[in-house]
Amino acid sequence: MEKQILIAVDGSIYSSQSLKYVALLFGDNPDIHFHLMTCISASESIVPVAADSRNSLFPVNPGVARKRERAQRCLQNAMDKLLDLQIPAERIHSSVEISGPDIGSTIQLQAEHLLMDSILVGRRGLNTLSEILLGSISATLLKKCHRIPLWIIDGEIENRNFLAPVDGSLPSMVAIDHLAHIMEGQKDITIFLFHCHRFLEKKSEARPESFYQVWGKKWCDIHLSGDDHLFQGPTQLLVEAGIPESNIIILPEVPDLEAAHGILRQAHKHQCGTIVIGRRGDGTTKGILGGVSDRTVKHAQDIALWVVG
Repeated sequence: MEKQILIAVDGSIYSSQSLKYVALLFGDNPDIHFHLMTCISASESIVPVAADSRNSLFPVNPGVARKRERAQRCLQNAMDKLLDLQIPAERIHSSVEISGPDIGSTIQLQAEHLLMDSILVGRRGLNTLSEILLGSISATLLKKCHRIPLWIIDGEIENRNFLAPVDGSLPSMVAIDHLAHIMEGQKDITIFLFHCHRFLEKKSEARPESFYQVWGKKWCDIHLSGDDHLFQGPTQLLVEAGIPESNIIILPEVPDLEAAHGILRQAHKHQCGTIVIGRRGDGTTKGILGGVSDRTVKHAQDIALWVVG
């Protein structure tokens, strides 16, 4: 099944790190296609820019034309980078989009329009004084983008190990389902399933009936009940996607004062290049994973985070 990943590029080293990341994970996977997108601002004119300049009654703003030329060069450089990384040209698409000041919203709307499976952005490190270009874009998307999984790449990623925190909640299961969908059939990865039990916290309990509408009653009653329900359901989703069960490792439950800290510590310990984490939507009561995803993203460095919810 073909999957489409939208990659926001701006010509920076952070974009380059994102391109290396997708080549590392998906270089040999013909089902994964990439849509490279860059945005230009039309703020120099108070007149809305036509989608096709041939349909416009106004002359093309020369400032916008120059920006488009630079954006096309940026996209070409990104395409050349993927080609150098052995990604075939037929798996690469690109577009330049005209945006207002909120570039993050433009990226999100385009991803929804094109039915992308995920949005990927690179971000600048946590120690920079200002968040510009993709730095602020990642923050905006993290706040607003809940319908499409968001991949945030921080630093140079060099391995294919995944850490997937689980807690028996629907956001947690949806995150695993996204991981299974994207990595379907790949046998060159290792996935660590981990539950962080916080001190003084009640033990997580999944209720199969809460998942009937997504996976059906029979499947849920079999795989989301019993003493090992936190891991049995996620493992089954991954196995059904063609990921060898031998590549799925269940880590011991480790107590911690703060779940985000425990997640990052386990990711570092097991040399995981990617954390896949579920989150609840805005306006939803915060629960076991509530707020954990935001804190994990905030404190993560030199790692990729897939935020699903």
